[in-house]
Amino acid sequence: MVAQLMTRNVSDRAPLPAPVKRRRPTRTDWAVVAVLLAAVPVVHDVRTMLSAPYWLDEAWVALSVRMPLTDLPVTTSSTPIGWSLLLRLVPDSDDLRVVPLAFHVLSIGVAYALGRLPQWPTRRLGIVAGAVAGAAVLLLPAQQVRHDLKQYSADAAVTVGMLAITAWTERTWSRRRLGVLVAAVCVGMLISHVTAIIAAGVFSGMFLVNLLRRRWARLLEVAVAGFIAGWLAAAVYVAFSARARTDEMRAFWAAAFPQPHELSAYLAERLHNLTSVIGAPVPLISGLAVAGIVTIAWLRRPATAIAVSSLPVTVIILGVAEVYPLLDPRTSHFLLVTTAAMAGVGLVGVATLLVGLVSHVLHRTPPTVAITAICVVLLGAFTVHNGAWYRFDGDEPGLERTPIAMTDVRSATQYVNENRSRNDVVILNPLAWYGFAFYSERDSIELIAPYTNTVGWWVDMPSRSDVVVIPETDTEGVQLGVERGIELAAERGGARIWLIRSFVSSEEAEAWRSVLANYRVEQVTGGVEPVVLISEK
Repeated sequence: MVAQLMTRNVSDRAPLPAPVKRRRPTRTDWAVVAVLLAAVPVVHDVRTMLSAPYWLDEAWVALSVRMPLTDLPVTTSSTPIGWSLLLRLVPDSDDLRVVPLAFHVLSIGVAYALGRLPQWPTRRLGIVAGAVAGAAVLLLPAQQVRHDLKQYSADAAVTVGMLAITAWTERTWSRRRLGVLVAAVCVGMLISHVTAIIAAGVFSGMFLVNLLRRRWARLLEVAVAGFIAGWLAAAVYVAFSARARTDEMRAFWAAAFPQPHELSAYLAERLHNLTSVIGAPVPLISGLAVAGIVTIAWLRRPATAIAVSSLPVTVIILGVAEVYPLLDPRTSHFLLVTTAAMAGVGLVGVATLLVGLVSHVLHRTPPTVAITAICVVLLGAFTVHNGAWYRFDGDEPGLERTPIAMTDVRSATQYVNENRSRNDVVILNPLAWYGFAFYSERDSIELIAPYTNTVGWWVDMPSRSDVVVIPETDTEGVQLGVERGIELAAERGGARIWLIRSFVSSEEAEAWRSVLANYRVEQVTGGVEPVVLISEK
């Protein structure tokens, strides 16, 4: 009788859930990622990227590496402090762009993961989706111009990486994976301010999904994890980044903060201007990205889909609130890369739908083969259409001319330092100063902070009493600077006067033409930013 009761109780129980099989990357996954990464030097002009001189916005970042570590909280300025620390790990300060290159490579790898992690019908189809998402990020023209010595490539890698971790967490829920997500937010905030934007979408998506599914235990876990992540993100921002939010910085980005009544026209103009670096018409890429969101939601990754969907809404709100620049090619680079990755997923989703609709005419052709063929053809067309962008060196007719091709304060500084005499005088415009200080490697520098510019700090070169930096870039400022240079040259025994200028605007160039018309000017070097000698007529 006892045996019968035990048997009946066992038979009445609900069946135990099957153990979750934790899938690890296969050799095929690693092989596909290896192929994508091997294509980076084929698609990009890595040599020019790593060897070109630093331009204005890079020069002050590079110069900060030469400062004592104790000055880092000040010299990091608007750059995340973790990014500045990573730059200090590079042995040669001329090779600092290896850091943005590394994050560019990482963005391709995490794009593969984002495409691979949804619950595709077959493993092979998941690999195809990962490959297409990674290829879309690799081939995106915007990646060709974001080699700056700033955190923009990290913004993209962190955003796509956070989405991939979210999809990974949804695949097999556990507190450990939720903890990894929280840790990713903390680490991400150190290298990318955009982490706060994507983290808000990620935890909102997870909270909403579990709320609708009435999974109260998970809902509590998400709430706690979200609170911890938010607290950590805020702590990092307040401790290291808040001081860079100055009136000068807000004024610099004023044009990227539209008023509510300007929003429609502003978005239309900015999206039109971004068409070239997106590589295809905005409606087409946007449509594929939306298809990617729908595909991910359909493949049981709804929180990830919500997180992606929240990005455009969040950045518009932040732009109107004058918190974060809206659709600037640099600060919104993460949006372009995320859109490309989602468009890749959407392409596979649409191809899967089409192949399913016409499966009766495919006969014995495996669906995955047909889907792959469609994706290869369309990616090939995208590549051909944007062929002029690949291996872009900063100056391609019909595309654009980037600061890397327009400036060269390194050559000017090195030439003057090698050819000047001890009594010579050097005149610089303000935007050449950071680069001049960086490339004058034998001269000591001293930090001056606070300082009323967008960076918030300046440097002095105590050993270079021969240098004059013009006070302003208008005609009056240029005239005062040149006159001071003439006076200093007379005090030093009638020495030569060298002039170095960098990142000269059209208005400043006109001021220089007006002032220098009253002096004898001799150009002594060639290139995009030549050195000239000034003397009285």
